[in-house]
Amino acid sequence: MPRVIHILDHLETPEPDAMRVHLAARGLQIDARRMDLGEGPPTFGPESAGLALTGGAQMVTDIERLPWMTAELGLVEAARAMNLPVLGICLGAQMIAHGLGGAVGPHPEGHVAYGWHEVTPTAAGTALIPKGLMTLAGNEQGFALPPGAEALATGAPFPNQAFRHGEGVLALQFHPEVTRAILDDWQVMLKGNLAKPGAQDEAAQDAGMLAHDAALKTWLRGMLDRHFAQG
Repeated sequence: MPRVIHILDHLETPEPDAMRVHLAARGLQIDARRMDLGEGPPTFGPESAGLALTGGAQMVTDIERLPWMTAELGLVEAARAMNLPVLGICLGAQMIAHGLGGAVGPHPEGHVAYGWHEVTPTAAGTALIPKGLMTLAGNEQGFALPPGAEALATGAPFPNQAFRHGEGVLALQFHPEVTRAILDDWQVMLKGNLAKPGAQDEAAQDAGMLAHDAALKTWLRGMLDRHFAQG
């Protein structure tokens, strides 16, 4: 029986993202759910290899009117109880931070992160994140480190870019999984963010994709293999 990666999606994409393409290529079965659209939750079992929560346009600050978000956080806790590795990306990372007791909210000066920016590893993060890693971001909210979390990377405009909690939970504020086709989609969907402080124009985003995406995808593949024990 193939091992299964359970993915909780929050956004329609024009093609599978680079995370699921790589995990499928490693022989894992992808079990993707849209609980925000009413799909039922995954069931964890002996074949489960981990849980991933992806990005989306929803806001953790709206959790009181988004019951599916509370349900997904219950699945994070269930995965942790089973010692399954958990990965959160952008919204997924913010949800995990909230569930672990960290504050989530907008930048105090109204900045957004939209485009390419460098993240800097902390002393604890040097084994995971190389110095000078350029990452793609598309977020309007950030997170404070939850109690017991270990900061792995810092950056701007949101200072907390990655953290680990315990052995099995990894949260990333940035988007290593986004492909060129998904960025094309963003450039339509997020056009309103271009006028906000912190946003790069589309020409800079396009140039960043050409200059930095190959290295970011190489990093993504290695991170996924280590986190989900596929090495």
